[in-house]
Amino acid sequence: MQPGTEDFEDVQFLTGSPQRYGVLSSLCESSARPCELCDEVDATRTTIQRILAGFRERQWVVKRDGEYRPTVTGRRVCEQYQSLLSEIERARDFGPLATHLDTIDDDLPTEALESGRLTVGSDGNPLAAVNRFTEWFRAVDGDVRAVSPIVAQPFNEVGAELLASGTSIEFVIDQTVLERSEQEYGEALEHGLDHDRISIYIHEDPLMFGLVVDGASRCCLAAYDEHNNIRALLETGGAEVVDWATGVFERHRDRAKPLSAVYS
Repeated sequence: MQPGTEDFEDVQFLTGSPQRYGVLSSLCESSARPCELCDEVDATRTTIQRILAGFRERQWVVKRDGEYRPTVTGRRVCEQYQSLLSEIERARDFGPLATHLDTIDDDLPTEALESGRLTVGSDGNPLAAVNRFTEWFRAVDGDVRAVSPIVAQPFNEVGAELLASGTSIEFVIDQTVLERSEQEYGEALEHGLDHDRISIYIHEDPLMFGLVVDGASRCCLAAYDEHNNIRALLETGGAEVVDWATGVFERHRDRAKPLSAVYS
């Protein structure tokens, strides 16, 4: 349903200045007189009176014995606006991840964003996400299922450590990663072909994201830019998120071919 003009006007009134939300939020904490609200929201009495008049017009507040208090609808408006502000803050924080996830985030559980740990590379620390991913990968506890659009020596080294410790790995890469592995990491590729605890699959289409599922409790989601640099890393867990990540991995594995079928 498309909101009517009056609905937009009411939204615009509330969002037109931080003081308006500040007044409504303050009144939801406790009833107050205009002079008290001046101190609460750092606004002139004239501004406060104008805001209160707008709220009374919309029936968000009422005046009793010189004090203003919110109506039940005014409280609802304040609560929903607080939720919107929280969601906008989350969208800003997770923007570097969401921008580079392609389409796999269409059904990403909200739990992942609500409880996950986000690491973002910056101009001051461009390797923050890479370094954190290496730390996370090295600490896995259980068999690993992974999807990656890149190959890099630090990840190869951690993978070798995990295999030596008895961890089993299923690994989906694309044709570009295979070609680079042949050129730069031929020995590691041969090792992967022969090792009985690692299964490598080659995906026909280019991969645009990184994903690691650690046993049944944790997963890690990596977003890469057009130059295959990790821009952001999300560490998360929980049954719903791990089930989602496992499904993403299995769909890509099922559309891939075993390394032995394309490389010998």
